[in-house]
Amino acid sequence: MKALLGWLKWRSILVLAALTPSCRQVARLASRRYEHPLGPWMRLRIRVHLSICDACERYLRQLDVLHEAAGQLGEKFPSLGTEARLAAEAKERLKARLRCEKVG
Repeated sequence: MKALLGWLKWRSILVLAALTPSCRQVARLASRRYEHPLGPWMRLRIRVHLSICDACERYLRQLDVLHEAAGQLGEKFPSLGTEARLAAEAKERLKARLRCEKVG
């Protein structure tokens, strides 16, 4: 009986994992949700993923904090967004870091 319960537990975890997006997909979708609303099915899939993945849940909370802080920064310094620009090389380094690639 105990073996059957263990098997059912792992089987249900595998089914949930198959239905939810990967951590990498959740990270991409979490960033996009500020610009484009996600559909109800994708929101549900992400919610299920977050129920089993503490790392992604923590990442989304951090994104929310950063998004809120960036919004407040824009309110305090409205001209900052139009005058401040990163060099192309700095942008590429940031993109590589965000994709977890090594910067040469």
